[in-house]
Parts: sequence; C-alpha cells; structure tokens
Amino acid sequence: MSVGYVGLGQMGSAMVGRLLDAAVPVIVFDLDSAAVEAMVDAGATAASSGAEVAATADVVSICVPDAHHVELVVDDLAGGAAGRDDPLSILVHSTIHPDAVASARDLAAGWGGDLHDVCVAGGSVAARAGELVLFVGGRDDLSRAAAVLLGWYGSHVIAAGPVGAGAAMKLAFNVMTYAQFAASAAALGMAGGAEVDVDALVGAWRHVGQLGALTEQFLPILDLPSGYLVGESRDRMQATADIARKDLRLAADLCADGDLRGMVEALEQAMPEVFGVGDTAGAQGAQGERGGTP
Repeated sequence: MSVGYVGLGQMGSAMVGRLLDAAVPVIVFDLDSAAVEAMVDAGATAASSGAEVAATADVVSICVPDAHHVELVVDDLAGGAAGRDDPLSILVHSTIHPDAVASARDLAAGWGGDLHDVCVAGGSVAARAGELVLFVGGRDDLSRAAAVLLGWYGSHVIAAGPVGAGAAMKLAFNVMTYAQFAASAAALGMAGGAEVDVDALVGAWRHVGQLGALTEQFLPILDLPSGYLVGESRDRMQATADIARKDLRLAADLCADGDLRGMVEALEQAMPEVFGVGDTAGAQGAQGERGGTP
C-alpha cells in the first residue's frame, strides 16, 4: 500500500513518521519545503503537488488547518486522479465542521474521490506511536486500504456514525478537553490566591480519578512564571489558543441556541486567558496573579 499525505505540521509529520517507522511507503506534499525535506530525510518521497500525490497513492490523508485548505487540497488531488480503476480514498484528519466535510465529500465525488472524516486526538507523541484515537465518519464504507491504514494510525478507532459524524464527535471531545483546561486555570488561580497548597489540590484531583492525562499535561503551562512567554514561545502558545478558539466556534455552531451554546461561546472567549496570552493574563503562573474565572 502506498499512502499520500498532504499537510506536514506537527501532527501530520508525526503521523507520517509512524508510517515510515512501519516501512509503509509514503509520498508527501506541503507548501513548506523544509517540512517536506525533513520527511524525505526520514524516508518519504516528495511530491510537487497534491495531484502528484493522487497519481501514485492508494489512500491520501489530509491534515491542514481549516475547511478552506481542505477544499483546496481536494481540488488539487483531482488533477492526478484521472484514469484510476477505483475511487481514490481520502481521509480528512483536520478538525472542521461536519458541513465542511459534506462539502468536501461532494467535491471529491465529482471527480471520483471517496472522502471520509477521520479526526484524530491524542497529540503528536501518540501519533508517532500509532496510539491515536480516531473518530471515523462512515467507517463501514471505507475502502480496504483505508481501513488497514487506520490500524497504523490509531489504537482506538471509533465508528462515529455517517460521514461528518467523526468531525462532530471530535468537536464534542474538544469541548470536554478545553473545559477541563479552563476549569484548571480558574481553580488553581483561586487556590493560589488563597495560599492553598496547589500541588496537594492536584494530587487530590488525581487520587479520585478526575484528573485526565491530557489535563495533567496541560497543568505545567499554568505554572509558567510571569514574563516567561515571549517571542517564539508566546507565538506558539498564541497559535494553540487560536486553534482552540477556532474549534470551539465550530462546536458552538453545532449547539442549539440557549444556555449550552452560551457556555461553549464563553469557553471560546476564555482561551487566550487560559493559555496565558490574553490581554490580562500576561503569562502569569497559576500560583501568582492568574486568579479568577478565565
């Protein structure tokens, strides 16, 4: 099986690295030539366009920032799909709205592509180890090659429902994740302001089983000293907060009008403060002056 991969950011590069470790042939494309070169050095084959990827791959994975980029990639793939005996299987790993998945699927179907949402969770370390959670839309309709590929990417594959349900499930997952991050920022800020032993508080949370692994990985961000996030470090954290806000805006759009939608919208607005890049956060540590609800 030959796999094509378009989009070599942190997650994409880790997923490609997983395939290369397993000796799966991968042809890659990204507008960032340095990212492509790094994957070629690791054993991948470079393509000059998405069309070139589509011309040689059995399955193509897409991991790009948003729905607009997904559609651009699907358009590009069309140029290399002519003359195929079977539809080209396309797996979209980007976190986008279910409606955007449907639009991209229709676009791909117009030139003979078969597109599914396969959203991912777990981070780049899990991706490199092949231990991602995969939220799959239309799992029963995947081609054999695509179904095999899921086994390389993840250790927990969820049949979320029809095409688009994988994207909806990933957005729901992110709401739970970011809500825990926001609660942590508020609780540790409050506790630190009241001279509570914050380590003991976290230990109690862990002891009763309420502290998840992702939230525990996030907690050190809250301990960063005032002024720590500057330059490239702050830019990276700002990018993380921007991604969180994008995902939460999409999640809010899936909520019916009412209190629950308002809750998700408030969570979205809180993300700069939660990640220490808001106007008032100033990269203050949780045990310093971060107090108050983010």
